[in-house]
Amino acid sequence: MFSLSKILFLVLVIGAVWFGWRWYNRVGAVGRERLRERERRGSGKPTSTGGGNSPRVTAEDMEKCPECGAYVAPRSAVACGRPVCPYGR
Repeated sequence: MFSLSKILFLVLVIGAVWFGWRWYNRVGAVGRERLRERERRGSGKPTSTGGGNSPRVTAEDMEKCPECGAYVAPRSAVACGRPVCPYGR
């Protein structure tokens, strides 16, 4: 049947699962809040949760650097450190 040690072990397991679940939800909530705050600071205005007009993100084609062979976005590329790197001038 049930012994005291089995009951205590079951209570400890249930408690560990309960507190683990609460911790997991709290970490997720903090992460979501930080993401919302970062989006607010980045756009300069609060973000909407509805399907309204969301800000457009412009994509940029990647180009292969002729010197080092790395693919970079030309408008935001930085020099790779090689003397004849065409980016970062």
